[in-house]
Amino acid sequence: MADIFDISISALQAFQSALNVTGNNIANANTAGYNRQSVDLATRVPQYTGSGWIGSGVNMVAVTRAFDQASANQLNHSQSMLGQLNALKTYSDQFDNLFSSTSGSISSAVSGFFSAASDLANDPTSTSARTAFIGDAQTLASSLQNASQQLDTAESDINTRLSADVAQVNTYAQSIARLNTQIANAGAGGQGQQPNDLLDQRDQLVTQLSKLVGVTTTTDTNGALNVFVGNGQALVVQGNVYGLKTLANEFNPSRLEIGISTAGNNAISTSIGSGEIGGLLAARTQVIDPVRNQLGQLTTAIVQSVNQQQAVGVDLNGALGKALFSSIGPQTEGSSRNTGGASVTATVSDLGALAADSYQLSYNGGAYTLTRESDGSVVSTTGAGTTASPLQAEGLSLVIAGTPANGDKFRIDPTGSAAGSIAVVLTNTAQIAAAGAVRTSAAGANTGSGAISAGSVVDAADPNLFTTATIAFTSATTYSINGAGSFTYTPGAAIAQNGWKVQISGTPATGDTFTVQRNTGGGGDNRNALALAALQNQSVLNGGTVSIGGALSSLVTSVGTKAQQVSQAQSAQTAVNTSAQQVVQSKSGVNLDEEAAALLQWQQAYQAAAQALKVGSSLFDTLIAAVRAG
Repeated sequence: MADIFDISISALQAFQSALNVTGNNIANANTAGYNRQSVDLATRVPQYTGSGWIGSGVNMVAVTRAFDQASANQLNHSQSMLGQLNALKTYSDQFDNLFSSTSGSISSAVSGFFSAASDLANDPTSTSARTAFIGDAQTLASSLQNASQQLDTAESDINTRLSADVAQVNTYAQSIARLNTQIANAGAGGQGQQPNDLLDQRDQLVTQLSKLVGVTTTTDTNGALNVFVGNGQALVVQGNVYGLKTLANEFNPSRLEIGISTAGNNAISTSIGSGEIGGLLAARTQVIDPVRNQLGQLTTAIVQSVNQQQAVGVDLNGALGKALFSSIGPQTEGSSRNTGGASVTATVSDLGALAADSYQLSYNGGAYTLTRESDGSVVSTTGAGTTASPLQAEGLSLVIAGTPANGDKFRIDPTGSAAGSIAVVLTNTAQIAAAGAVRTSAAGANTGSGAISAGSVVDAADPNLFTTATIAFTSATTYSINGAGSFTYTPGAAIAQNGWKVQISGTPATGDTFTVQRNTGGGGDNRNALALAALQNQSVLNGGTVSIGGALSSLVTSVGTKAQQVSQAQSAQTAVNTSAQQVVQSKSGVNLDEEAAALLQWQQAYQAAAQALKVGSSLFDTLIAAVRAG
C-alpha cells in the first residue's frame, strides 16, 4: 500500500538519477559526439481507496539522448562534401600556383624560346645568338619536364593519401562493427533500454567516417547499424566488416584505385564521389589528367612544329636541319584483364586534329569502339586497324597487332607523357637551320614584270629537292619546268615541284626564266629563323584555329578557372557544414546554462522529497509514541 515513505523514497531515487544525468551532461559538455541526455519520469500506478485514487510516487522510465537522425544525416553529408572539396582544392590550388607564377613559369620559358628565335633571325650567323637559342630551348624543355614531375609527385601523393585513408576507413569500420555487437547485447540485456554512450560513440565514428568517404546507413531491429559506400557496397553489416582496399589501375599499375575487400579486383572508384577519398580521386580526373593532357598537347605542338621547321631549313654547313627536340609519342597500354593477344600502336597523324584527351579502345563482337575518358563519349573512327588501313580518329592512327578477345580494352594516351620526355638533342650551334633550304632568282635578261618569291620547302624528304629547276615561260600564260610540260600561269598561284613551292606574280614575258636551286652559301639567310619565331602565333592546333601561344593561354586559364570554381564551392560548402553543425548542436549539444538551471531544479526537488520523508518519519514517531502511551 502506498504511503508517504514509499512516495518520498521513489522521488529521492528518481531525482538522484536526474541529478546524475545532469552532472554527466555537464561533465561531457565538451566531449566530441556526446548527445545531451535526459531522464523520462512517469507516475507509478495509483492506489485505490474508498475515497478515491491516491498516487504512489514516481518511476524513472528511461534515460534518453537528444539525437535527431535527420540532422545527423545532413551533417554527415555536408562533412563528406566538404572533405571532397578540401582534397580537391589542395591540388587545384597547387597547379594554379604553378602555371600562374611569372617567375620561372612555362609561359616565360615559351616566350623566351621564341624570342631567342627572333634574335637569331636578326643575326643568323652569330655564335652567341645560336648558343642562346639552344640555351632557351633547354630552359623550355626543363620547364615542361618540371611541370610533368609536379604532376607525377601529386599523383604519388594521392596514392599515399588513399592508402592512409583506406586504412583509417577500415579502422572506423571495425570499431563500428564492435559497437554494433555491444549495442545489440546491451539492448537485449537491458530490457529494451538504449546504451546511450555506446550509441554516441558509434554515431561519432560514422561522422568521422563520412569525412573520408560518403556513406549511407540503415538500422536493424536489434540496434545494429549497417554502413554502405559508393553505389551501395556494404562496408559494415551487423558485426561484420567488409572494408576497403587499394587496387592497381588496370591500365597503369602505379595508379591506385579503391575496391571492396570481398569483391576481388573490381574497383568502385567511379562510384565514390564524396569524402576525402572522393576528392583525391576527383583531383586525378578533374585536375591532374586534364592538366597533363593539355600540357602534353602543348609540348607535342612545340616539338612537332619546331622539328618540322628545322627540317625544311639548312644549317651553316648547308645541310638540312636536324631535330631540335626529342619527345615520346602516344602511349598505349592493354588492360591487365585482357585475355586476347592483341597490342595497339598509336601515332599522331594530324597535329591540328589532336585533342587534349585520353581514350579507351574496346573490342566487342568483332568491332572496336573508341571512347573519350573525359566525358565517356564515343568517338567515330575510320579504317580497319591494320597497317594498311589504321583506325583514324582525332589526329591519331591506331594499328592493332595480334588477335583481341571480346571485352579486351586498351588505353590510348596521345600526349600525357610528352612533357616529361621532351629533351634538347641538338647541341651543335652550327646545325641550327636558320636559312631557307632553297633560293630563287629571275634571269637578268627577263623583259616582263614577273617576280618570284623566295621559295619554301614543303617536303624535305623529296630526293630531288636540291636539283636545280628552271621555270621558263613559253608564252605570257604558259610555262615549262626544266623544259618539260606546259602549265597554265596564274599570277600568285603556287608552283610546286621536287618538294619546294614558289609563287610568281606580275606579267612575265615569253622567254623569261626563273631558277629554283639549293641555297648554297646562305649562312646569312634568316628565312627559317623567322619562320621558327613565327611558330608561337601560328595556328597549328584544333583544326588550325589555335596557336602554341593560344594553347598555353588556354592551359593557364583552365587551371585558374578550375581552382576558382573549387575554391568557391569549398567556401559555400564550409558554410553549409557550419550550419549543419549548429543545427546538431542546437538539438543535441549541452547548454551549460540550461544544465545549471536543471541542476538547481533537481536539487530543490530532491530536498523537497527529503523533507517529505522527514515529515513522514515524524508522523511515524508520533504514531509510535501514541501507541506506547496507550
